[in-house]
Amino acid sequence: MNTFHNLSRKHVICTLLLTIVLNLSYVAHAQEYLTGIGNPQLLQKAQQQKDVFKSNSENKPIPLPFFEDFSNYIGDPSEKHFIDKQAFVNNTFALFPPSIGVVTLDALNDSAKIYPHLNATSKGADTLTSCYIRMDSLFLADTIRSITLEDSLYFCFYFQPGGGGIVDGNTTYLGSQPNINDSLVLEFGYTPAGDTVVIWDHIWSTPGFSIQTWLSDTLTPHQYFKQILILITNKNYLCDKFQFRFRNYASLEPQQGISGWEGNVDQWHIDYIRLDVKRNYQFILQPNGDPYAVSNDLAFVSPTTSFLKNYQAMPWQQFQTADMKSNFTNQLTNLSDDILTSTYKYSITRHENEVSNHSTGAIDINPYITDGIQNKQEQAFPPIIFPIGSLTDTTTFKITHVFQYTAGDDFCVANDTCVFEQKFSDYYAYDDGTAEYGYCLNNTFNIAKLAMKFSLRKPDELSAVRMWFNRTKNSENEEATFSIVVWKDNNGVPGDTLYSLAELKPKFSDQFLDFVEYRFDKKLPVDKNIWVGFEQKGNVQLNIGFDQNTDSREFFKFNTRGIWETSAFKGTPMLRPVFGELKNSNTQITSTSTTTIRPNPANHELRISNYEFQITKVEIFTITGMKVDEKVGFSNDLIMNVANYPSGIYFIKVYKKNSAVETLKLIKN
Repeated sequence: MNTFHNLSRKHVICTLLLTIVLNLSYVAHAQEYLTGIGNPQLLQKAQQQKDVFKSNSENKPIPLPFFEDFSNYIGDPSEKHFIDKQAFVNNTFALFPPSIGVVTLDALNDSAKIYPHLNATSKGADTLTSCYIRMDSLFLADTIRSITLEDSLYFCFYFQPGGGGIVDGNTTYLGSQPNINDSLVLEFGYTPAGDTVVIWDHIWSTPGFSIQTWLSDTLTPHQYFKQILILITNKNYLCDKFQFRFRNYASLEPQQGISGWEGNVDQWHIDYIRLDVKRNYQFILQPNGDPYAVSNDLAFVSPTTSFLKNYQAMPWQQFQTADMKSNFTNQLTNLSDDILTSTYKYSITRHENEVSNHSTGAIDINPYITDGIQNKQEQAFPPIIFPIGSLTDTTTFKITHVFQYTAGDDFCVANDTCVFEQKFSDYYAYDDGTAEYGYCLNNTFNIAKLAMKFSLRKPDELSAVRMWFNRTKNSENEEATFSIVVWKDNNGVPGDTLYSLAELKPKFSDQFLDFVEYRFDKKLPVDKNIWVGFEQKGNVQLNIGFDQNTDSREFFKFNTRGIWETSAFKGTPMLRPVFGELKNSNTQITSTSTTTIRPNPANHELRISNYEFQITKVEIFTITGMKVDEKVGFSNDLIMNVANYPSGIYFIKVYKKNSAVETLKLIKN
């Protein structure tokens, strides 16, 4: 019915030029590249659960209001609201969303593989389709009445093109930007009474462009996401089987002649979807005169941070209080048009026991639309109070942050809480565990090395390296060869070689987070500053994961022409050195994954199946490592009752008759 034409002709031209510049930048940098990213969570999910969503005819229509902000889960879109699972719910791919969590549409299907029909010409890719929605009746507290167009039904959502933004005054490219020939489309559907065929109408669309287009707009300086507000005027939609769906059209980037380079592209992020009658909306006028819907909602914008200065995780033996930051960093927002009174608290627990806590009194928070992200020191940068001076074993601290509206009803409570798990295990990690890009090195001159610096507080023994590899089109990077190398430090750059593990190829795990482990043939004594990395053989790309939410450029260097250089790209290669005795862990490959769990997410019964090897035992753990259940098997098919489990994330350790162990992730509704 209408098309998004807010981009002026000048902006479209600028967008096209920027797209060309960004594509050329890969070539301009020449020696290092960022590529589109595969999706490990989607691949794991596709391999572990073979169940499918119920068909439309089996979906029970849900009443108004409809609201989804993707803030309290990761993975498939909620089956309470959506009937397909091609899009991916996450909290790391978008830049400053309205509230923590978005759903991302890209070029990957629901098996985490690039759609086989895609090429350099833009074609249909992901779809996000709602369940049936009751648009015929309002179910009020004391009555049910018919909905009419006079009720002023509004559909509202925020969106953002992937691929960029401004962070700390510097340009960064987060995810892959859709180009001018790509698009995001919204359609409304209805099923006439007595019919089974959905009739779809085009409602809105936008071509691909750069987010810089918005950030240069002085009238809306804080709009990293744009809100779209649509008044529903078609009587056909006032039925008991209304639906909406988002679709994206994507085109693959040219291969540039680099084998193993081509990956996922053309991301769109969607957040804060609302559908309701006007009386439940609050409206203001923006400086440009357009209406804008607001909510009495205080929310986290992005995941909170580690309390370590340099690392997301580190070996417990190496930890000292000098490794700690003085403050957390929280990104918080007020989605109202008025000042809201807030309280904030964090608590640190270990094994369910509180170790420390900190809270603030009532603080007034200005609206995001006028003042941007909340910057009050007490809440945005609270002091870290952590009384433990040393550790005696592997452990995880759970840090729970709560930011709440205290003077009235909070529109959405799910986005008020943010949890971070501070791990002290057997490895160092600069990365946060999620890749937004793949990282490649050009080996034109037969030199392609990457090294990451790690500073040890005391002597230790290096025993393995864990790496995360991006899945590329046609799995071309499986043929890449490389060596893992450990170097001495030589005045801030890699020096003499201490150890080399040669003739390796990228491996892919089906386990949670998709890290794979390369074990040394002997433990390597190390001390003080060391560099750990790889040397690429040939020019088939490894395509290692690259986390753009943590900037560790001061701790890694690359060498493609005989000298060690600092990367031009903000982020962190996903490589983790492992110390001490090796143990079976969530990140170690013990066998090819042959176990499935379904349904996932689960409500009542959980079926655990392996048709290659008998299952001998199943253990279920909470996300903090507490075992909550166990069952001994000797069967290819076990059923466990999870109905009484609290909602959340669990890990299932499956022991097989061939002595292999698999660790799978379960989401309990």
